[in-house]
Amino acid sequence: MAELMTIARPYAEAVFSLAKEEKSLAAWSESLANLATITADEAMQALLKSPDASDADVMSVYEGVMGANLSDQAKNLLAAMAEHKRLLALPEVSEQFEVLKAEEEKRVLATVISAQEVTVEQKTKLSAALNAKFDAEVEVTYETDPSLIAGIKIKVGDWAIDGSALSQLNKLGAAIAQ
Repeated sequence: MAELMTIARPYAEAVFSLAKEEKSLAAWSESLANLATITADEAMQALLKSPDASDADVMSVYEGVMGANLSDQAKNLLAAMAEHKRLLALPEVSEQFEVLKAEEEKRVLATVISAQEVTVEQKTKLSAALNAKFDAEVEVTYETDPSLIAGIKIKVGDWAIDGSALSQLNKLGAAIAQ
């Protein structure tokens, strides 16, 4: 995953710079999200990993699915990434673009992962606490992961808190093992 982030960063930054200059952040956001969805498809993943697939074959799939919604600049991005065999990084490019877009718009993106579904009251309290912590409007995405047993994890960029029971049990196990 760290490798994909490293590969994706220059592409995301270049696209963001272009989109900002042309005041087309929303259009690029939508385009990258669509390209990321196509790339994440199992059949597309198999095509991208196939040594027999040419860049032209791959490009024709993206063009066929996107149709008129694929701008010339997006085609250029795809061509550059295809030439360097980097198309598998498109979902990460989209994610990093969204982070840059959020920063530009003075928004903060957060992910809350909980062992159980978070209630409306809990969401309200978490949002208020995160808004106060980051002194910004925080957009929170909620996920559930039963393997956490209980508690939550909160991720905002590089900042993270792991208050899950699983984490606490792992720490206890490590302390006992010493």
